[in-house]
Amino acid sequence: MTDTITQLMTDKTDLGRTVTQAVPRHRPLADGEAALAIETFALTANNITYAAYGDAMRYWDFFPSGHDGFGMMPVWGFATVTESRVDGLAEGARLYGYYPMAEELIVQPVHVTERGFFDGSPHREALPTPYNQYSRATEALGYAPDLADHQMLMRPLFFTSWMLADFLIDNDHFNARQLILSSASSKTAYGCAFALQQSGVRLIGLTSPSNKDAVESLGLYDEVLTYAEVEKVDATTPSVYLDFSGRGALAEALHDHLGSELVHHASVGSASTTDTDAVSDQLEPKPTLFFAPDQIRKRVGDWGSVKLYARYAQAERAFLERVSDANDPWMQVEEHHGLDAAAGVIRELVDHGGSARAGHVVRLR
Repeated sequence: MTDTITQLMTDKTDLGRTVTQAVPRHRPLADGEAALAIETFALTANNITYAAYGDAMRYWDFFPSGHDGFGMMPVWGFATVTESRVDGLAEGARLYGYYPMAEELIVQPVHVTERGFFDGSPHREALPTPYNQYSRATEALGYAPDLADHQMLMRPLFFTSWMLADFLIDNDHFNARQLILSSASSKTAYGCAFALQQSGVRLIGLTSPSNKDAVESLGLYDEVLTYAEVEKVDATTPSVYLDFSGRGALAEALHDHLGSELVHHASVGSASTTDTDAVSDQLEPKPTLFFAPDQIRKRVGDWGSVKLYARYAQAERAFLERVSDANDPWMQVEEHHGLDAAAGVIRELVDHGGSARAGHVVRLR
C-alpha cells in the first residue's frame, strides 16, 4: 500500500477541465472510521449536472477538495471496505453509494445495519440524507450481479425519474393532459417516460435532430419533436413541462407557445454548464426545481421506507431488464480504465453531451 492516493478534481469555472492529484492516504484510522477502496463508478450527464449546480445545491460540499477553485465531482459506484474500525462493518464488504472520483474514501458510518449505513462525517451532516447512504451490494437487497453496470449507471438517474413520475402522479399531473420532456434522449428523461407509461397522459419528447430517430426508436413517447418544432405542440391542451435541458431560449419559446395552458414547469436538471442560456425565473408559471429527496421524504412518511424501496426495486428491475435487452438494448456499456480515462469522458460529456445510447463505466481496479 502506498502512502498516497490519486484523486480527480474539477475546475469549477470549466467543468470539462480536470486535474489529477496525489494526496496523502488517511492513516491510521480512528475508532468509528472505515476506509473504502473505490473500484468502479458511472459517468453520465447527471454528474455534469451535479457540478453545474455544485455551489447552489452544495454538491461540492460532499467531498471537499481542499483547493480553491476546484471541486470533487460526485459519482455513483461500488467500493470495498479495506479497513474498518466500525462495529458491524467488516473488511471485504462491498458497497454501492456516492463517491468522489478518487481511489479511496474515508467514512464515519452511523446507523449500521444489514442494509448498509449512513456516513456521519461532520461535514456531511447537513447535506441531503439520500446522498449519505451506502448500501450493501447483496442480492437480498436488490443488487443484481448480471445487471451491475446497468444498475450503477441507471440507479441514480432512474430513482430521480421514478420519484419525478411519482411526484406527478401524486399531484394528479397538475390536471395536465400532456407532459413535454426536453432532452428526451437523456437517461433521466426516458426513465421518467418509462415510469409514466401507464399514467394515461400524452408524452411528448423534445430532442435534437441528430437524436430524433434514436428517441423515436425507444417507443416511449407519443410524439417526438425537434427543438425547432416546438410550435407543433398542441397549445390547446393543459400541459406540464419537464425541463431536463436547462435551455432558456427553449423554455421561453415553449412558455410563449403554450401560454396559460402551461400549468407547471419542473426544472429537473441541466447539462448546460454556463449561464449564457439560463432559464429565466421571470417566466410564468415560475420554473420550480424538482428535488428528488423532497419527494422521497414525503413517501417515506406516506408509506414507510420499506414499502417505498420495495416498490422502487420492482420498478428498477423492470427498467433495467428493458434497457439491457440483448435483442434491442437501449444502452451499450462502454468501459474505461483509470482516472485519466475518466477525465476524457468528462470532457466529452461537457462538450458534446455524450451519446444517447452509451453508458460510461470507469474501473479503477
